[in-house]
Amino acid sequence: MEQTRAGQSSERLGFLTDAVLAIAMTLLVIEIPRPEGSYFDLGPDTSGTQAASHLWQFLVHEAGAFYSYVLAFFVLWIVWRQHHTVLDRLSYVPSLMMVLHFPLLLLAGFLPFATAIMGHHPGNPLATLLFGVVVFLLMLCRSGVQSAAARSGALSDDTPAQRLERTACWVVTGYWGLTMPIAWLTPWVQVLWFFSGAVGHAFARLALSREVPRRRPTRGNGC
Repeated sequence: MEQTRAGQSSERLGFLTDAVLAIAMTLLVIEIPRPEGSYFDLGPDTSGTQAASHLWQFLVHEAGAFYSYVLAFFVLWIVWRQHHTVLDRLSYVPSLMMVLHFPLLLLAGFLPFATAIMGHHPGNPLATLLFGVVVFLLMLCRSGVQSAAARSGALSDDTPAQRLERTACWVVTGYWGLTMPIAWLTPWVQVLWFFSGAVGHAFARLALSREVPRRRPTRGNGC
């Protein structure tokens, strides 16, 4: 078993990851355009209804930015949640897992920039593709971190349910990668990306439903 070395403690790694992801989540909302100027204010020639109409038109125009924000925040939330779960079960940080954190955090910090571009230019295929590539690589690193922790034997426990969760993460990563070419054809691929979590959940439920009947005869024989 690999021994813990200086600079590879799970606590410090968790603090750094939490900080980077928290800052990235905050930057997402900072990149959303704000309504500025007297066009949105009440004035001698602008009634409250007109000002509200101007603001509503602005919000509708920036709907892509709001949707991109929610999608990117959802991705970072899932990454943080799964990363937190893995760290809680680590007895030490494997070297490969430590190495994979460099691209993981690099991509997480870059995601607000890619999100802002897609939000400002939702119809641009390159903007959508850039966002998709960044998230795909981020998910690839996320799944790699989980697999590296499991293969090294660093996890304090590794149940079938947890192994199934890792497989579901790889399925979601593959799903995201398969849908990326569609980004060049239509920005509506963002809808498919938003359901990537549901794809992973459905896969886990299906795999679990197939696993349960296999165990029932064993339990019956045991009784």
